[in-house]
This record gives sequence, C-alpha cells and structure tokens, in this order.
Amino acid sequence: MLKKGMTYKNIFIVFLTIIICCCSESSDFEKANMNSGDGVVRFTASLKKEEGRALISDMMSEFYVYAFSGRTNKGRDVKFTWTGSEWTSESIINWPKNEISFYALSRSFAVGKEISKSVMKYNDQHIIYTIPADSLNPDSTNNLFFASRLNTTSAEQGGSVHLEFVYSLAYPYFTCVQAIEDVRVIVKEIITHNLKTTGILTYESMDSKASWSLVDSLYGNYRQVLNTPVELNPNLTTAVEISKPWIWMPQKPIKWKTKEGSPVTTHEADSLHQSYVEIKCQIIKNGNYIWGAPSGPNEYESVYYPFNANFSTQGYKRAIKLTFTGGYLDDGTPWKPRSGTEITLASWITMDVLVDPWEEMPSEDLEF
Repeated sequence: MLKKGMTYKNIFIVFLTIIICCCSESSDFEKANMNSGDGVVRFTASLKKEEGRALISDMMSEFYVYAFSGRTNKGRDVKFTWTGSEWTSESIINWPKNEISFYALSRSFAVGKEISKSVMKYNDQHIIYTIPADSLNPDSTNNLFFASRLNTTSAEQGGSVHLEFVYSLAYPYFTCVQAIEDVRVIVKEIITHNLKTTGILTYESMDSKASWSLVDSLYGNYRQVLNTPVELNPNLTTAVEISKPWIWMPQKPIKWKTKEGSPVTTHEADSLHQSYVEIKCQIIKNGNYIWGAPSGPNEYESVYYPFNANFSTQGYKRAIKLTFTGGYLDDGTPWKPRSGTEITLASWITMDVLVDPWEEMPSEDLEF
C-alpha cells in the first residue's frame, strides 16, 4: 500500500535513480577490470644483461616497491617474492586513474642492515647505503639492484609492469702475474685499504636510472682470505679464486703516493685516505722461506702495492691485474728479502685494470 503523498510515478523516479547510481559506480570498476584484470598491479622482472654488466650468481628472490601517482602514495615498501613461477605479495598496489611511477629495490640482506636511511617521496627518491668493511665472512657481502618505471598507466601496460633491475655496485676481482725470477710466491689473503664505504643512491628521471654520490668522510678496508692459498705461476696470469665476488662502492680511489727514494708509510697513507693493496704471502727460494713463515709454514707476511683502479662505473665487473714484483714494505720502501738472500727483481710495481671479454649468461638464468 502506498503511503500518503507517494505515487507510482515517484516510486519509478526513485528506482530509476538507484539504477543509474549503481551503474555509475560500477563503470569505473569494470574499466579497471578491462585494463588490469582486477585492478591490481602485477609485476614481471629481469636483471639487465647488456655486455659488460656483472654476471654473478647473486640472483633476486624478492624486491620492494614504492609507488606514487602525482603526490599520492599508492604503495610503500611493498614486498614481492618469487614463487618459482610468478612474483606475489601479501599486499596489493591498485591502478589509479592517472599516471603512476614505480621505484623498486632488490637487496640481498636483512632490511635495515646496510640501508641507514631511505627517503621515498613523490619528488625525492634516494637511499643511503653502506657496504660493511673488514668482514671475513663472504656471506655478509651483499648486493643491491634497483629499477624504476615512471609515468605509466594501466592502459599502457595492460595491467602488468615489467621492471628491469640494474646492478648498482662495482664487482672487482684480482689476477696476478709472478715476475720475480727463480722463486715461488704463494698468496693467502688480499686486502684493499682506504676505499669509500657509503654512498647516496638517487633515482633519476628515466626508467631504471640512478646515480651514486659517495660520502667523503667514510672509508674502510675490504679483505678476502682465500680458502686455499694460490701459488702464482711465473710469467703467467693466475686468477685469484674467491668463494663470493667482492662488492664495492663505484669509485676511483686515491693512489698511495709512495715511491723509491720518496717513501710514504702506510700509516700516513691511511691518514690521507690513499689507497693500496696488501698481499699476505710467502716467497720461497731454493726451498727456503725468504718472506712469510717466520714461525711456521702457515704464517704469511705482507707486501703492499699502490692502488687507484677506476671502478667509477656502476654495475660492471673488472679484473685488477697485479704484476707481482715484490711490492713495498709498510714503511713505504721497496720490498727486499731477508738479509743473506740474493734475488733478482723485475721492474718495480705495475698494476693495470683490464675489462675481461664477456660471456653472456643464458636468458633463462636471469629472467624471472
């Protein structure tokens, strides 16, 4: 029964209004479905594979995404994990009507360990990152990949965004040539002194582009203790094998300025942040130790080399070729064997940085 004052015409108008409102509310949802399935952003990811990029075994298993649409935060530190077939997350990022930008990091460490500060705003995206120094544990050497996809829409991407991650750090390794005549040289440990440890990585206004600004006041030493000592072959290049790659901040160190006739001690070099390589080794001639093993065959002594190899290009693996000619002592004077031992030395101290030829890894080892 109709209430007083109501007519069938009134009821029809109210009913029609409800239908129109419902259709209007569902149209945006249907449009989102048409563009992205259910309106949720989905991701695919890969590591950059251009020639010269570091190709190492440290693969991604997770990454974290920040998303901004204009000034609005659409996702903060959303974690995505690789299941073996796709990237999944317990949280979601929804497609907005307008353009959206994504900033991603993949880090092989516990959150908060090396990233001392993270700033992710719509107009400023950077992190402060430290590579721990003086660690004897290879597992504490951690990698960092970044990616970004800027000013895109669901319609452009078909609902799924591809992130191309880039290696952000420097990846050195050593090769050695033994150039001292009639001796055996056995290397146990390599230490690089006075490298910058901390930098600010800032995202740029292009997809998957970011650059470092290093902190000038923070320096450290990086070491590799070889699982098995390496004997260098005379006049042949020997790769110094390590269990996990060295990872450094991209940089060009300041060279230790010692030379014959004008010595600079390693202590002075440390105060001036001048870089050098320390080699803990044994040198044997005619079965006698002329360096190392002062108290037994398992002891090694240090020789030192000035170091200024250029690692300023991020993401590249480079070989440091060391021609072993004796080096210097910690007082900055040329190395010489213990008294009573005669030895012929080659020309003093040469060090070259070479880029090895590259062999691409199969795409299935890199794609996710």
